[in-house]
Amino acid sequence: MNNSEKEFAARLVGEKLFDITCEAEILDVQFGTLVLHGMGLTRIIKNGDILVSTLDYQSWDGVNSRSNDELKSIERFRKDIVGGAVVSADVNEVNDLRVTLDNGVIIECLIANGYAHFSDEREQWVLFEKSDREKRTFLTVYNKSCELEYL
Repeated sequence: MNNSEKEFAARLVGEKLFDITCEAEILDVQFGTLVLHGMGLTRIIKNGDILVSTLDYQSWDGVNSRSNDELKSIERFRKDIVGGAVVSADVNEVNDLRVTLDNGVIIECLIANGYAHFSDEREQWVLFEKSDREKRTFLTVYNKSCELEYL
């Protein structure tokens, strides 16, 4: 990850976690005008416990898309997760993202040893601006590379 990409990820610092939603093994976490879209192994941790993980979606009943542990965990722990402000947003050398909030919540988007798609380039997490402006910034992190775009 280059400096521009790291600087964009660092824009999370100070933002308040506004909302969290899920859709089929994807977590969307909204921080003001920034949205974190976790498509690889994404998990939310507090006090050493994993409260929500994208792996929880695999427990769905195969019939009703809303019948899965990912959604149930988000609803169960929403009050513990939402509302904290970002105190740090760190990306390590293999592009794992770790976001720490002032309420003790940690959000991790893990790539290293965390997702099965290492042979092809696959999106793992995206950070983007939610804006009415004509051009918005998108940071897409794949399992092998990163791309910063202004769309």
